[in-house]
Amino acid sequence: MSVNYRRCYEVLQLDTGASWEELRKQYKRLAQHCHPDRYQGDADALRAAEAKLRELNAAYKILADYHRHHQRLPLGSVSSHSDWQFQDTSKLREREERLRVERRWSFLDFPVSKWMVFALPGGVILLVMVFLFSHSGGDADVASMDFTQELAPSNVREEVPVQNEQAFFSYGDTWKKIVDVQGEPTAVSGNTWFYGKSRVYFEDGHVVGWAQDSSNPLRVKGKAPGSEKDGERRLIYLGYTKEDVLDIQGKPLMESERRWDYGPSFIEFRDGKVVRWHSSVLRPLAVPEPDARMD
Repeated sequence: MSVNYRRCYEVLQLDTGASWEELRKQYKRLAQHCHPDRYQGDADALRAAEAKLRELNAAYKILADYHRHHQRLPLGSVSSHSDWQFQDTSKLREREERLRVERRWSFLDFPVSKWMVFALPGGVILLVMVFLFSHSGGDADVASMDFTQELAPSNVREEVPVQNEQAFFSYGDTWKKIVDVQGEPTAVSGNTWFYGKSRVYFEDGHVVGWAQDSSNPLRVKGKAPGSEKDGERRLIYLGYTKEDVLDIQGKPLMESERRWDYGPSFIEFRDGKVVRWHSSVLRPLAVPEPDARMD
C-alpha cells in the first residue's frame, strides 16, 4: 500500500523542499496551537483540536519514519542534521585505531622504530657526560659527578593537571553523547544498546530509558521514565493508578483531576485510573509499542 507523502506535507503546511529541522519546528508549532488545553469549555472546538492533533501526529510519524530509514525526507533534500539519527557505531573502534596509527610518529619525516625514540634521551645524557669530562682536564672522578643535578635541577617541577570532572548522560541525550560518556556498546539490538548486562533504550536517536546492572554500571544521572525493575522495563497500561504513573513516568509538567501533561504528551484518567494517552515523539511516554497513542 503506497503512502501519500504529499498529503503529509499538506497536513503539516510544509513546502516540498523543507528540511528535517523545518519539519520538526513546524510540527511543534502546530501541535502547540492544537493543544486541547486551549479549548477547555468549548466541546466542539476541543473535538476539532483533538482531531487535528491526531492528523498532525500521524503525518509527522510517517515523515519521521521515512527520514529515519533514508536520512532524508521523501519530497525534500538530504538533511544536514544527522545527529538526530540512530546510527551504527560498530565501525568506531576500527576508525579510531586507524587514526591512532596515522598520528603515530607524525612529527618525523622518516619511519623510525620506537626503540630508537626511547634510546634518544640516553644518547643525549652520554654526550653531556663526555662534554663535562673533557672540560674537567681528565682528572675528575666521573663517579663523583652529579649529572642528574646538571640535567634536571631539583627545584624544577612540572605540574601535571589532574582531571576530576566526570561526564554523565541522562534522559533525552543523543547516541553521540552516550559514546562520549560510556564508550561503544558491547552489542546493539534494534533501539537497545548493551553494555554487558546493562542496557540503554533509544527512540529517534535519543535516550528514553535504561537498565542498570552492578557488574556493568552506566554513567547516568537522574531517573528515566520506564526504568527497569526486577529485570523488566516498566510500562504504563490502561487501568493503572496515578501512583503507578507517577512512579514510572515521573511528575507531570501540568496536572488536573482528569489529565496529566508531559510536554506534548499527555495521560487521561477517569476515577483515578488511566483510560487514554497520547505519546509524542518529542517526549515519549513509557507505554507499550509500537503505537503509543490510545484513542
